[in-house]
Amino acid sequence: MIKETLAAHKRVVFNGNGYSDEWVAEAERRGLPNIRSMVDAIPALNTEKSVKLFEKFKVFTKAELESRAEIKFESYAKAINIEARTMIDMASKQIIPAIIKYTKELVVAVKEAGADASVQAELLTEVSGLLAESKKALEALKVVTDQAAAMEEGEDQARFYHFDVVPAMEALRAPVDKLEM
Repeated sequence: MIKETLAAHKRVVFNGNGYSDEWVAEAERRGLPNIRSMVDAIPALNTEKSVKLFEKFKVFTKAELESRAEIKFESYAKAINIEARTMIDMASKQIIPAIIKYTKELVVAVKEAGADASVQAELLTEVSGLLAESKKALEALKVVTDQAAAMEEGEDQARFYHFDVVPAMEALRAPVDKLEM
């Protein structure tokens, strides 16, 4: 039975990475939509085709679908807000202070030892540059997170979180990941 089912439906099976460019090309070849984010997917609940389908089988009414979409946008925004605020807290209270402490120890240790400090100076320059990049990205994340939180809940807020806050989070993560290494 498994063999027959697989043979009958093999044309719709994709065993690759659904996040890769390979899938984008495959989805396009199959005529499938390639929606890359939840924020972009939510409006599919309220398309005319979806509403007709759900109402035909008495699963959801149009009003119920609209309500679900609204709740999904709000849930997405709240989740990203929590992640952004956690990231701000971690960077402000743990990561940046730890890097500052490390740079101080690096300088003091070399001075006390009276050793050649060229390697440490190079490392200090690199770490200081990443620290400055982290601080700048942290401030930018604070600004966009506050802007997003001040918006009215709904699709516009969720889109702002997706297209503005998430990239700001990624901008902070890049130098912090390098510093952690």
